[in-house]
Amino acid sequence: MKILKYLFLLLFFSGNAQTLTLEECYGLAKQNYPLIKRHDLIAKTKEYNLQNAAKGWLPQIQVIGQATYQNDVTQLPLKLPNLTMDPVSKDQYKVYADIQQNIYDGGMVANQKKIATINSEIELQKTEVETDQLEMRINQIYFGILQTDEQLQQTELIKSDLSSGLKKAEAQLENGVIFRSNVDVLKAQLVNLEQKKLELQFVKKSFLQMLSLFIQKNLDETITLVKPEKILIKDENKRAELKLFDLQKLGLEQQKSNITSKNLPKLGAFFQGGYGKPGFNMLKNEFNIFYIGGLRLNIPISGFYTKKNDLALVETQQQEIEVQKENFLFNQQFQTIQNNNELDKTQQLINKDNELVILRESIKTASLAQLENGIITTNDYLREVNELDRAKNQKITHEIQYLLTQYNLKAQLNQ
Repeated sequence: MKILKYLFLLLFFSGNAQTLTLEECYGLAKQNYPLIKRHDLIAKTKEYNLQNAAKGWLPQIQVIGQATYQNDVTQLPLKLPNLTMDPVSKDQYKVYADIQQNIYDGGMVANQKKIATINSEIELQKTEVETDQLEMRINQIYFGILQTDEQLQQTELIKSDLSSGLKKAEAQLENGVIFRSNVDVLKAQLVNLEQKKLELQFVKKSFLQMLSLFIQKNLDETITLVKPEKILIKDENKRAELKLFDLQKLGLEQQKSNITSKNLPKLGAFFQGGYGKPGFNMLKNEFNIFYIGGLRLNIPISGFYTKKNDLALVETQQQEIEVQKENFLFNQQFQTIQNNNELDKTQQLINKDNELVILRESIKTASLAQLENGIITTNDYLREVNELDRAKNQKITHEIQYLLTQYNLKAQLNQ
């Protein structure tokens, strides 16, 4: 009955154990990264800019008031009999509204809308570049926890081996075959293992706290991180920076269109109407209503002075972005070669680790039997246990390093 009870409890806690995958960590980290709040701000900025650009088609209205005094006014140079004409006052007043309505703007409003949209996409992509870099930071923490967990498990296995040796040594001590110092050697090593276990537990605790900060989720030491499988890395670069370079070039291309639009003729309607002294009739020296309306054609000539240089400047900026892109791809290719060579080297080391662990296991098993039969001392046995421990820890390090390099390469290529 007790056995059934323990099995039930084991199944219960196993079924309720909290697990976490690397992909889940990626998603939570990006979702809770403070920089993600920029998305809403960028969307609002885009909307405001588009609305402002669209208002370029609304009538542009000004109300102007003016009071002047001039030293002379226009007068007729002759006098006619029976006709008296008062000269226009030297103090003059007027208040009027000036209304301008675009009919053809050379594509300025359309270009401003496109520039606003592209600038918004550029800012979003900059945010994407930074959030993508989170994956490599998460990798360091996640695989650090996995390595610590496996080292803790290895510590327990070595502790079991030493305990087995200790039991046999204590039996020999009781029979007077060995000295107490031989037993103390194994006990001291067990204390060392407890110290190592404490260090590893604190390292894991630190890693878990860092991971909790990134994913905004409380993690305790009972959490189980799922060990990722080895993956196949494709020769395909999907880094967010590449799209950012393309968007920046597209934004500059739109600036070229804007330069061309600024130098195209503009057609608009206008209307001015107001109240003043005098009105448009200069011979009538009194306050009166006046208005004028019509069409206005504006052909910018001075813009052609700098158009060629302005376009050349934008072209230079596009070439600079292309150089940055080539440099980025070069560095990416260089890092990919390094990582691939590191993967090949680590895999070969893992193969040798497997051979070494098998040999060390065999030697340790044989040395335990030799210890029991009094052929070797506890120091000899301890040496073989430590060599096995070193071989297994080396294998753990290489296996985790292989996975870390793979997933860093995956993050590097944004696959």
